[in-house]
Amino acid sequence: MHKAKKFAMLQLCLSLFLISVLAACNNDAGSETAEETPPAAETETKQEPTAQEPAEPALPEAKLTFLYPVAANPGPDQDLVNEEINKYIKEKINATVELVPLTFDEYEPKLNAMLAAGENFDIAWSSKGWLGNYQPYIDRGAYLELTDEMIQANMPEARANIPDKFWPDMFAADGKVYGFPIYQVAAKQVSFVVQKRFIDKYNLDVSAIRTYKDLEPFLKTLKDNEPDVIPLGLAQNSNGFYTDRSMVGAPGLPVSYKKDDPEYKLATTIESYEAKADYYRTVRAWYQAGYINKDAPVLQNINDLKSKGNVAVGIEFTSKPGGEIGEKAMNGGNDVVYVPIADSYFTGIASAMHVINKSSENPERALMLLNLLNTDEYLYNLICNGIEGKHYNKVDDLYIEPIEGSGYAPNADWVFGNQFNAYLKPGQAPDTWEKTIELNDNAVVPASNGFSVNEESIKAEIANINAVKNEYGSALETGAVDPDQVLPEFLAKLKASGIEKVDAEVAKQWEQFLKSKGLK
Repeated sequence: MHKAKKFAMLQLCLSLFLISVLAACNNDAGSETAEETPPAAETETKQEPTAQEPAEPALPEAKLTFLYPVAANPGPDQDLVNEEINKYIKEKINATVELVPLTFDEYEPKLNAMLAAGENFDIAWSSKGWLGNYQPYIDRGAYLELTDEMIQANMPEARANIPDKFWPDMFAADGKVYGFPIYQVAAKQVSFVVQKRFIDKYNLDVSAIRTYKDLEPFLKTLKDNEPDVIPLGLAQNSNGFYTDRSMVGAPGLPVSYKKDDPEYKLATTIESYEAKADYYRTVRAWYQAGYINKDAPVLQNINDLKSKGNVAVGIEFTSKPGGEIGEKAMNGGNDVVYVPIADSYFTGIASAMHVINKSSENPERALMLLNLLNTDEYLYNLICNGIEGKHYNKVDDLYIEPIEGSGYAPNADWVFGNQFNAYLKPGQAPDTWEKTIELNDNAVVPASNGFSVNEESIKAEIANINAVKNEYGSALETGAVDPDQVLPEFLAKLKASGIEKVDAEVAKQWEQFLKSKGLK
């Protein structure tokens, strides 16, 4: 009986096997109707690529180089942080990067030298009107055009974070894009940076200060009562603080015109300098009275002086919500207060950006790295603040506490990527980033938004004019010379260098721009 049961079971198994074979043959023969049977297994389990569907090839290893400016050396742990960054991005995009931080004074000469020598680098920092000046480097063919296709293929998430209304600011004079913006404050407001201890000590009413002239009594008080303090610290990179609320214009804007002029007629360069004659006389009087440091016209970087903590008042051209914390670090640890002396102007998003060297061997991978720096909170805060537990401690989801003397402190969040991904530091309000976005949205938008000057036909004149400005500018802006004697000489040399030709070319391009915007 037992053997009979075993034999019956064997027959049953053989029958089931034959049925399954026949069914498989029928499915192969009738492949035209295979869709009638739901492929349940495929919906539940991801299939491995077959010969007909090859796997996407892995990215080959890439080595990148990234140049950027910082106010001072980030510290001895720069290489350690670089190693941590490389561990992270190796897993993400199979790349490593050599970080090359350079001080503001070093940056432009180093960038020029590397471009002239054909040295390999991939990413550099740029801006409109300042370090790595966007348009002139484009004119000389230094930067790679970033097409919409390249951006969407390699950094779609980063691009999606940039409001479309800001994007026209990235257009160069030829209507193309050569950089990717660092999304942050997009408005400029010139302010005095005043140490709070002196505001409190001398009961300064900061709300009463509307122009640079309103500060004079306070400077005199400091001079008379604080012998070890510099009332107003200036240097070659202070670039002056003249403002005129009747004009539309701000540092970094390519043009200026009267607020109530429906024709948007540009002020010529000579007219602009002549309008500053009284300002030059004022700073001259302050310099002679000892309110301004005597080495101002030759001092290259005011930050070296401010770091000692004995500069009562400085200048900031991009005062922004929460910026006082960075200023505190640059003022010897003393709390500071922003005192605006101009309107807030929307200056676009091109005041800080990243560009790709036209000779880069790995432009797509460089864009992938920029995508991470603009979207990956861990990577962005790693390059900004260093390693958690070593260079800073996390307080909560919003705040960190930097560790003093930790070995890494670039203090340059605005250099690396989307700043709205940054941790807040002690003293910053919880709504700092919300207020920054509000500032961007509410700032005065000048008609010049998106305007760039094509300098191709006036390159020689601009080079000569810049040489003249370098010769006279710092001395006039810091009060080191008598403007009644020096200003006429300065203006004469500007005319001899071709300033009128430059103004005429800018005005021509300006008229074309206004027509293209429907303003003419």
